[in-house]
Amino acid sequence: MDPRFCCRYRGDGMPPSNRYCRSCPDAAIACDRLWRRVVDLAGSHGGAPVPLPGTRAVLSLHPKNEDFVRLQVNVRWNLTKEDFLHFIATGHAKMGRKEQRCDPAVSPSLTRQEPYVQAIVALLGGPDCPEIALVRAVQQG
Repeated sequence: MDPRFCCRYRGDGMPPSNRYCRSCPDAAIACDRLWRRVVDLAGSHGGAPVPLPGTRAVLSLHPKNEDFVRLQVNVRWNLTKEDFLHFIATGHAKMGRKEQRCDPAVSPSLTRQEPYVQAIVALLGGPDCPEIALVRAVQQG
């Protein structure tokens, strides 16, 4: 995880600070709006999973927590708000081990979220959609 991915991030990338986006006091400026679009996309098929183009994965709502959406290929796992926002800033969301927490290409949760995050971005309108552009501007300060 690149702890410099957002100028508002407070932490070193280690738990629990790797989950900072969930409690960021400035998230309402832009990040919450973009994440709401991801959650809305996950629920856009009336409860049925949303196929992610170019992958075998589907996207669905998390039944208990809106800081997560679910991805599924053969198994189901969570895409966290901070993994998605880290990808928006850095273009990376790779899997890692605990000793790789400082690797800027590794996602905050250490789970592999690529190519699924790219497919979600495409469904939202691409990397230049207004919400993503605003989040990047806020992240850069």
